[in-house]
Amino acid sequence: MNKYRPYIVLAVIVAMAAGIYFLFQGDEAEQKGAAPDDAIVTFSNMDMREEAKGQVVWYLKAANVKIDADKDTAHLKNVEGYFKNDQGELTIKADNGTVHRKDKTVTLTGTVHGTTKDGAVLDADNLKYDGKTQILSTDKQFTLVKDGKVLTADTFTADRVLQVVTAKGHASLKEKGK
Repeated sequence: MNKYRPYIVLAVIVAMAAGIYFLFQGDEAEQKGAAPDDAIVTFSNMDMREEAKGQVVWYLKAANVKIDADKDTAHLKNVEGYFKNDQGELTIKADNGTVHRKDKTVTLTGTVHGTTKDGAVLDADNLKYDGKTQILSTDKQFTLVKDGKVLTADTFTADRVLQVVTAKGHASLKEKGK
């Protein structure tokens, strides 16, 4: 029995190492922003909203929703909805989205397209709404068309209905068609 003891110890160490590897391997999908396969609940055609002082701040409807086991994060697919305040409304469509309840953030990704009631049209790769600061932003290039003018830049921050937009990084404002 003593001559097999080193092999048994080695086998236990290898098994423990493999267990640790598989335990931490699952975190990679979360770091990339992918919806985990172990979501506790999956819905179809689900509505979500945030209200403040009896008024809807944002409303989203998604074709598919997966809610993480932590019950804090919802992963959305085929998203439609709006952001709203007293000055107006930004209607939005996006391929994907993530809502973090505790952080009060909404992140939309993929092809993001938005329109306002006063005629502004937004196209971006992503859009983030921070409910704590009430700021809408993107960290990627975007295009905003309004009143015959086209605004492009590397990033922006704005109120949630695009009434006040601050563009940063290679910002350009041109007449449409020029």
